[in-house]
Amino acid sequence: MLNHHIDDKTVQNFFDYYYHDRGMLKWQGFMLSDHVSALRKDHKEAFDDSFMYMDFQSVHEELEHKGESHAKTEVTYVNDDGNKSVINGIVMNLQPNQVTIMTEDDEMVLSIQQILIVQ
Repeated sequence: MLNHHIDDKTVQNFFDYYYHDRGMLKWQGFMLSDHVSALRKDHKEAFDDSFMYMDFQSVHEELEHKGESHAKTEVTYVNDDGNKSVINGIVMNLQPNQVTIMTEDDEMVLSIQQILIVQ
């Protein structure tokens, strides 16, 4: 049978040696969606990759090279919402102001001016 009489010394001993407080982890389930979106926005703004952006001519030359070699290409571009997106695929058609990239699922046409980085 359980002993329901627990003295302060036993309780203190339990918290000192056996109980592991997870700190903030226990509260993460209570975060509001506003807090989560603010944290994501802060994280997104904290990483500034603008030093890597390529100019129009460099983008066009790199796409031309990738198209000729039929190499997998990773393109970072500005989507319709104004956010950065990344696609992976093969350059299928390159024109002076736009490029067609074949991904695993679909074909995507991008304006060269939308493209920030080609790798």
